[in-house]
Amino acid sequence: MFDKGCWECGKEINLNDDKCPNCGYDFKSTSHINPKCPFCKKELHIDDFYVIKLDKKGRKKYRGFKGEHTWRKKMWYCPFCGSILGFSEWNKT
Repeated sequence: MFDKGCWECGKEINLNDDKCPNCGYDFKSTSHINPKCPFCKKELHIDDFYVIKLDKKGRKKYRGFKGEHTWRKKMWYCPFCGSILGFSEWNKT
């Protein structure tokens, strides 16, 4: 249903896979555990909150925030269940 990109090789794999079938990268190692949504318990990654485009060399370019902008703040919500996770300051004067 949902896919994620392997952090080592970039191949799209199932969200529930613990190891990448292409390179063998272990997502459950203690140094790489992602935070989870307190409501739906799905793992979150910073890439889930931004629109990402690849340049000609295949590098990630962050193009826009997927959440909502309120007056001088960003509203962060879970991309899976839609629950509000919090707000952050947005200092654009």
